[in-house]
Amino acid sequence: WQPFAYAAADSKSLEGHYFLYGAMEMGAELLLQKDGTFSGGIAYGSADGIAKGSWHVEDNTVTLKTDTASRPPENNLGVLFDDLQLAIEPNCLAVDFGNGKSCFRRR
Repeated sequence: WQPFAYAAADSKSLEGHYFLYGAMEMGAELLLQKDGTFSGGIAYGSADGIAKGSWHVEDNTVTLKTDTASRPPENNLGVLFDDLQLAIEPNCLAVDFGNGKSCFRRR
């Protein structure tokens, strides 16, 4: 059992600059802003991408909603941020890009 305050996750405590750990040959950054917006970047081999949009917390999960209109058409990997859900775990925003669990961690 977890206290309601933790299960509902205070959004303010999640603001910050995160880096992806645990994804082989993949690098990513995620910046969660105080105003509920985010920006992110991802690289995998020679492909990369960026995304911007909004974020919110519900049921111990951070959900990203990208602004697809602001994404350049050549931005191949930016789609990985579309409706991305990150499970809130201690010291980690957990994600699976299809190659096992990885974590966005603050530095």
